[in-house]
Amino acid sequence: MPARHAALISLGCSKNLADSEDLITALKSVDFSLTKELAQADLVLINTCGFIEAAKQESIEHILKAADGRKEGAKLFVAGCLTERYLAELQEGMPEVDQWVTFKDYDRFPAVVKKHFPDVRTHRLRHDQRSQLTPPHFAYLKIAEGCDNTCNFCAIPLFRGKHKSRPKEDLIEQTRKYAGKGVKEINLISQHLDYYGQDLYGEKLLPSLIREVAAAAPDAWIRLHYCYPNDFTDELIAAMAETPNVARYVDMPIQHGSDRTLAQMGRRTTRAQITDRLDKIRAAMPDVVLRSTFIVGFPGEREEDFAELLDFVKEQKLDSVGCFKYSDEEGTTGAKMPNKVPAEVIDERHHRFMLQQKRLHKAKLKRWIGTEQKVLVDAQRDFGVFACRHFGQAHEVDSVTVLESETAAVGDWLTVKITGAKGYDLLAEPVKG
Repeated sequence: MPARHAALISLGCSKNLADSEDLITALKSVDFSLTKELAQADLVLINTCGFIEAAKQESIEHILKAADGRKEGAKLFVAGCLTERYLAELQEGMPEVDQWVTFKDYDRFPAVVKKHFPDVRTHRLRHDQRSQLTPPHFAYLKIAEGCDNTCNFCAIPLFRGKHKSRPKEDLIEQTRKYAGKGVKEINLISQHLDYYGQDLYGEKLLPSLIREVAAAAPDAWIRLHYCYPNDFTDELIAAMAETPNVARYVDMPIQHGSDRTLAQMGRRTTRAQITDRLDKIRAAMPDVVLRSTFIVGFPGEREEDFAELLDFVKEQKLDSVGCFKYSDEEGTTGAKMPNKVPAEVIDERHHRFMLQQKRLHKAKLKRWIGTEQKVLVDAQRDFGVFACRHFGQAHEVDSVTVLESETAAVGDWLTVKITGAKGYDLLAEPVKG
């Protein structure tokens, strides 16, 4: 049987990338190998994003480009959120796609492939043969799928479904595999990380999970992504504070600082409750790095609500902040709500928010200057110039530490001295000796 090659285009978030790793692993089990050359591929797999309008358009552009650029006879498979959300319309409008891969197809992906390649043979892979699409020094561990929250601006539960935790033993086994390969940072990801276990075990088990994951990979950083304030329990704070290789890093989507707007968004917390959580986190981990995301322009947001948001962010002095402009998403409650904020007002508020945050971030960077930090070398930017990350910097989410060194290598642990800042990034030099 001739060798088969597959090309992958993975779009969107880290959770999508974890799905792509599963799909590529399944392709391995039917003897496909991965190629970066579209023209060499017998199968082109696009894992799409459908979260916001810009992501939808990017996904569609990649589908059309791949349909035109593939070699004669190659099959085009399209998976991901766009497929799940708009399957009927896509099937009608894009006949050039050979297979639309829905979420229910993921667990039986080899059988889906065999419909188009009937001569392939299926064989079982060892657990350590799972594909890893990130660089060797860091990995994503997806601990759950879906979300039980009903935030009025978010469409994810509509196509990803309700929260579904992965069995703890599977996660620990995957962690051990990563540790055995020398992975130096394991990022725990899901749509609602601190809800882990509630559906499967009847209680929230993220505190015990991170202790076990950290023990299974004692030489790696364990980093948590996307913990909601309403489920960030005292037990979770203690688990983070008491486990040395869990990064003192909290990624918490807060979304707003006005109680009125938080309620309209369908969030389950108030400003006072969020402040209480942040205070407790800081008390247990004084060196913690806090990052969050916010939305401006949600329907009904008044100028005084926006002023409360600015005040909250100024009061909390978070280390890293993202701000999104609200846009209607089909099927969400927000899309049906009255009192839309005009686009020009949303733009103006976003501009004011980011101006304030730029000043706040510049002030926060001063805490690092003059300190020595353990960093992970992430990428080489130029000869002798490397992008690194300390414990408070997540891959492709936060700023980086720029290191000038003649001896550094990607994937190294190094101790550096922070010498200054440029823009949002830190500058560093190696510590000699």
